[in-house]
Amino acid sequence: MSTVPSVPLPEMRELIHCARGFVAGDVHFSYVCSAAGTFRDVTRFLPVSREIKQMADEWAGMATRAWPEMARITNPISEEEFREWVRNQIRVFEPFQGPNGH
Repeated sequence: MSTVPSVPLPEMRELIHCARGFVAGDVHFSYVCSAAGTFRDVTRFLPVSREIKQMADEWAGMATRAWPEMARITNPISEEEFREWVRNQIRVFEPFQGPNGH
């Protein structure tokens, strides 16, 4: 893990918010795609860890695959495949309920 100082990333919070809304069926996938692009863009200029940059690149890459009209790509995915990928990604942001309820 890199040792870059932590900076506030409201763009990441917005991405997770949009992702939760998308998984719940409350927002269109384009909101997640837009938030993913914004998140990736700010990580290019802010002093964030390598892991955060990788995460931002991965989200932006998957968003491009889900919304292929925005770029010429050879491996698009369906909206449902993107929803499943997003669902799996945001699980790490859910509260942990261990064996003792914590």
